[in-house]
Amino acid sequence: MKAWRAWLLGCLFALAATAAERPAESQWRLSDRAVREAVRATVSAQLAALQREDLAAAYAWAAEGIRRQFTEPVFAAMIRRGYPALLRHEAAELGVVRDSGDGRASVVATVRPERGPSVRYRYLLQREKGRWRVAGVFLDERPPERGDA
Repeated sequence: MKAWRAWLLGCLFALAATAAERPAESQWRLSDRAVREAVRATVSAQLAALQREDLAAAYAWAAEGIRRQFTEPVFAAMIRRGYPALLRHEAAELGVVRDSGDGRASVVATVRPERGPSVRYRYLLQREKGRWRVAGVFLDERPPERGDA
């Protein structure tokens, strides 16, 4: 039992140390022009694919971690069930792009669905093999930060 506790405690410390090494998203910097344009192009391309319900094209913009976790059919089902506002939306507006300086970036997308009020999603991206890929999309219920859409 003591060995199990020691192992668990070690894992918790390792996790805390890893988290401490990386800046919190709120401490990320405003991205320079090249990063901003590349991140916006990636998110815009995925949003355009979702707008026309081309889930295969939307999946192509997913980061390797997402692609390892979800097959394309599972990804499509997840989008249909969990992100209906992204499908066939009327318009989308991207906010300020921020990045960590180590290949991670974030941007808020405000999406206006065909019906209902606008919905804000926080896109998290990572740089893989020289290209930005979508690593996660979360409903953003936080108050808008200065410059966010």
